[in-house]
Amino acid sequence: MPARLFALLACVLLLGTAQADEGNRFLIEFELWLHGEKQGEPSMIVEAGQPGSMEVGGAEHRWRIEVEVERLAAHEYAPGDALWLHLAVHEQIDGKWEELADTMLGVPEGQPATLSVLDGQVDEPSPERSIVFLRATTSRLQSGDLPSG
Repeated sequence: MPARLFALLACVLLLGTAQADEGNRFLIEFELWLHGEKQGEPSMIVEAGQPGSMEVGGAEHRWRIEVEVERLAAHEYAPGDALWLHLAVHEQIDGKWEELADTMLGVPEGQPATLSVLDGQVDEPSPERSIVFLRATTSRLQSGDLPSG
């Protein structure tokens, strides 16, 4: 194959891949409570299929959220407007990380979904009565919404 034809074909394939991936970046906004205390409302931008993580806190108390958005159309049972998030919540206790939750959560775009971990004495989940109470909302980003980074 002549070098010019090969280069042209490679550029076309690259452009097609870039267009197919557009819209696969997501803003994920969280509200997190641990042991009944609000920890904050962090947010992060992630690409489908790429893990993301954030760690917050000081010397006394730290927590971490890990998230990965499943690639679009990767899960046949997902409703059309929902994303599947692989979520893990960790807390640092006495210098060691402890996993408090690890699950998949279906989140309809633009609507909150909730993950809660209860101890055996709590019947109804609420932020104040849960070990972990995490509310997540997702938004699909278009190429001009935020700078890539």
